[in-house]
Amino acid sequence: MALNVKDINNNKSLEHPVRAVLVVLLLFAFLPGQTSAQVNNKLYPFNHLIPNDLRSAPRIYGSQYDCRIRVKEDGAENVYQAFVTGYFSDPSRNISSVACFRTMEKCQAYLNFMRGYLELTRSASCQHGYYKGLFGWF
Repeated sequence: MALNVKDINNNKSLEHPVRAVLVVLLLFAFLPGQTSAQVNNKLYPFNHLIPNDLRSAPRIYGSQYDCRIRVKEDGAENVYQAFVTGYFSDPSRNISSVACFRTMEKCQAYLNFMRGYLELTRSASCQHGYYKGLFGWF
């Protein structure tokens, strides 16, 4: 459909295509889909663990990454345990974190997350199986 000078002066001929575009845009706006929060949770699954001050250790205790919960559900030999230590300088403080995961990929993703969160990462490792610590053997 070509426009001529009459069409430009007469807006009525353009109303229907504009309405159609508006209807399509409204349909896309109200169709069920992933919200930005759902997308962010998939891309950044550990962000909800960060405290509000953005300068403290992530809140692992009581979360799905708490080793007590993960070991109870999956067994000590079926988890991957992450150990991370690092540093913030303003104010100066050391941070350490231990978390447990079902897969090595998720464990490595947590290490990468922590490397980006901490100012300086001193150590970061994943191991297969749950380690209770030196005094947990007794």
